[in-house]
Amino acid sequence: MELWPLIKRQVRDCGQVRLLIGLYLLLSLLFSLPAAAYHLPKWEFGLGAGVLHVPAYRGASGRQNVWLPVPYMAYRGDRFKVDEEGVRGELLQKNRMHLDFSVAGSLPVSSGGGARANMPDLDPIGEIGPSLKFSLGQQGHRHQGWEQQWSLRMPLRAALSVGNPLIGHQGWVFSPYLNWAWIKGVANARWRWNLSAGPIFADQQYHDYFYTVSDRYVDTGRPAYDATAGYSGSRMTLSLSVNSKKWFVGAFVRYDDLRGAVFEDSPLVETRHYLAAGVGISRVFMQSSEYAPH
Repeated sequence: MELWPLIKRQVRDCGQVRLLIGLYLLLSLLFSLPAAAYHLPKWEFGLGAGVLHVPAYRGASGRQNVWLPVPYMAYRGDRFKVDEEGVRGELLQKNRMHLDFSVAGSLPVSSGGGARANMPDLDPIGEIGPSLKFSLGQQGHRHQGWEQQWSLRMPLRAALSVGNPLIGHQGWVFSPYLNWAWIKGVANARWRWNLSAGPIFADQQYHDYFYTVSDRYVDTGRPAYDATAGYSGSRMTLSLSVNSKKWFVGAFVRYDDLRGAVFEDSPLVETRHYLAAGVGISRVFMQSSEYAPH
């Protein structure tokens, strides 16, 4: 199936994508003011809610709507940062190269039905590890208040399950990607668009966690399967964040393509490409009087 028919079908069926479009139009009306310098506080704290429309795991055919509380925390220090780009701790900076750490994760998987019926539930996964960033260039107009940035990022993260056992190591994930960011400050808000794309690779232990079928769970239509290390498919993500000092809004749409992945033939892979989406909004209650570097 080609990407465009998939997108049209998913947009028709996915209320969250329609919500993102409506949210963008609303924010355009609220925040479309003349460009101006916009300085972010060094730290901020807020609370809100969000919804994700995602598969149970990469390759699952079903979708679930997951409503979550969204605590908004931002810290923009010299070495350590928490913001719309994630959690980062700068370990090394030299010319256009930066070494920091990054985090990611996945939701728990309930095996109530589908390809994983009668198999054990999967604990949520947290990922953490070093990330090498190469700045490829930037362009901006100070008086117009906007900037574009291009970079290559190469995170290598350890996957840690949280549950039983309390902390379990589930392998390694390497996901290099190209990233484009467009940032604009207006009189009362800061907009940031991000578009990223790249392949994903993981070791055998990580793929085992999601895609291996041991002999004890073999049944009709679900043969035994041993996952191997290697290519895990590719991913493209478009995200938007808006910070208006009183409100923070974040949204994303993501396309995953599992064709050619080493686990593509696993009986637990029900679909080889899909869209996921999410949106969250938080009210900022507290912020510092000190501002981060522009």
